[in-house]
Amino acid sequence: MQISSAHTQPFCAGDMQNARVLVIGHDPRLQSSDAIAEHAFFADYFFQPAPEQASERAKYALAESVYGYVNHLTSGRYETGELVLTNLCNAPLPHAPRFKTALIPEAAAQAGLEAIQAILGQGRIELVFAMSQQVNYWLQKLGFYPPVVEFLEMADPRPEGLQHDPPYYEPRQNRAFQLICGQRYSDGVRAVIPILHVKNWPLTGRFAAAYGQAYRNLIYDLKYMRRPGE
Repeated sequence: MQISSAHTQPFCAGDMQNARVLVIGHDPRLQSSDAIAEHAFFADYFFQPAPEQASERAKYALAESVYGYVNHLTSGRYETGELVLTNLCNAPLPHAPRFKTALIPEAAAQAGLEAIQAILGQGRIELVFAMSQQVNYWLQKLGFYPPVVEFLEMADPRPEGLQHDPPYYEPRQNRAFQLICGQRYSDGVRAVIPILHVKNWPLTGRFAAAYGQAYRNLIYDLKYMRRPGE
């Protein structure tokens, strides 16, 4: 599978050295668009006037949603300038078939993890939000934070998706992400929390039924989490 050489850049509205939260997404494109984000989640759009063109409003809406999502989960503990936004894969992937998820190849995930570790080395990140099942599958499989064996077994990619052209990600078993979503793990230095992708927030319908309690527990946990130096 070929991946474009164009790369999306991480984004921090403040000083990277003062960043406290890292948000990790999937890949740089909107699900139904070929537009390549200059910055992860089109985050720079949030700090510009709301665009009038429909094609640009979707980018602004994504950026707005990400900042709102983190603000909601952390009960407003962090300023927007304290967030760093990136993706596990910052190179655009081939679009998956309709209703499927683009596959991040292992080599791309490894390269993305190395870039993430470089970001972590620049500042004093104390909290990592890792969005989506596949992102957390790779972060565990590649050793970023301790693996949950049952989750890795259930979330392992189905061969049918790997062999499809273009390939897509589909887990071997359903409900794998419910095992870990909203739980607090650690990479040995900071908290790492798997969360649903921003496209699934605010929780409604089946997502609210499956993850609502985990999210309520998470919000309560983070509200009273002691920050370094407190």
